[in-house]
Amino acid sequence: MGWNSANQIFNPVARSLIDAGAPDETKRKVLGDLIGGLQEGDWDTEDESLEDFLDDPAIVQAFADRDVHLSDRRCCRRELGIGPREALLRMRHEDIEEDDMARAVDAYAHHLADVIRASRDETRGATQATKVMDFAADLIDPEVQRG
Repeated sequence: MGWNSANQIFNPVARSLIDAGAPDETKRKVLGDLIGGLQEGDWDTEDESLEDFLDDPAIVQAFADRDVHLSDRRCCRRELGIGPREALLRMRHEDIEEDDMARAVDAYAHHLADVIRASRDETRGATQATKVMDFAADLIDPEVQRG
């Protein structure tokens, strides 16, 4: 049997930490421990509390640390709160093989090339712009480079 009244415990504590200006590390640790304790008590509506705090990356990360995500994964975009460069730099400090990092970079570059090509389709009639966009997409696309 679930325990949805845990939201009435979690939400005021989270709000108090925000109002007090607690550092992100503190919010993540304190709320992560609280989430874990409430989960042990069979908290089954933690996603509702997560939804209430999507604007705070430290709280989103505390939920992610305890494997709590929204069903549509909207929280995951905010989970790291970093761009691709920072994510790759963090990989260097984890047990990730260099080949896996290279594949991640290649996949991201290919994605960017696809985005450029898609926006090129929106600029019909601008032949010079289309040529530049094609060149840029081909330049960064590892699939074209290996081609």
